[in-house]
Amino acid sequence: MIAHVTDSQVVGETQATLFTIIQAAPVDAAVIMTNSGVNTINYDWQEWVNGVWTDLGASGSDYNNTLQAGETVLINVMSSNPKVQLLGNASGSAFLEFAITRYFQRESGGPIPLLCL
Repeated sequence: MIAHVTDSQVVGETQATLFTIIQAAPVDAAVIMTNSGVNTINYDWQEWVNGVWTDLGASGSDYNNTLQAGETVLINVMSSNPKVQLLGNASGSAFLEFAITRYFQRESGGPIPLLCL
């Protein structure tokens, strides 16, 4: 099954959770992020491991980097865990537009999960 969602989020000056992806199986999602603001966005993808949020990648990687004003990136977010979150902040604030396409197995007649924003 494929689920696709588009949305936007104001990114404040203090690092905060921008959104969380929760599903019943490991996360496999294509995420397009666009900085539609004028200030640089600092972002950090994390996964939920044994009750603790843990960075998916080191600083400078696709999972933990910056998004310049007007920049768009495509990130394939993969985790062996069923829960990931995007943290972010921007000096002077910014505006993030994003589109998420998730791939997962769903049994015939099973529920259709949605993103937790």
